[in-house]
Amino acid sequence: MFTLKVAVFVAIVAVCSAHLCMLSPAQRGSLMGFNKAGANDCFLVKSPCGGRPKSDNVITLRSMQNLTVVIQKNLDHWAKATPGQFKFNIAQPDGSGIQTLGMIPDMGEPSLTLYALNVTIPSSSAGNYILQTEYVTKNAQAPPVFYQCADIMIM
Repeated sequence: MFTLKVAVFVAIVAVCSAHLCMLSPAQRGSLMGFNKAGANDCFLVKSPCGGRPKSDNVITLRSMQNLTVVIQKNLDHWAKATPGQFKFNIAQPDGSGIQTLGMIPDMGEPSLTLYALNVTIPSSSAGNYILQTEYVTKNAQAPPVFYQCADIMIM
């Protein structure tokens, strides 16, 4: 019975412990342990940026500039019946005015898989924005969405 309780506990921790990291541009906060499935810095479930404050590491971009965004599925939450997706958005620093720049379907690739998407920075007003990535799991056994953000300035 003790073995069963331990197995259930381990399964719950695996489902609830970590999931999306943004490698480029650099996400807010650190990337400690991101090369190991279940990294705490990849487990952010509060919109729009996982509860992390604005970073001093702001990347400057131009309107209509192409940018390759690289993310990591830190822990797989794919469900065959309801496959999720990775969304790439730009928004105001408070998360309002979200505009989706692109999407990659979750096809069940394993934990630690890297994804890259070339996005075009929209012709927005100059100013500060967030580049937000979301792992929308569509898995009833996992949180619905994991978030990461990078702080950007559009010139």
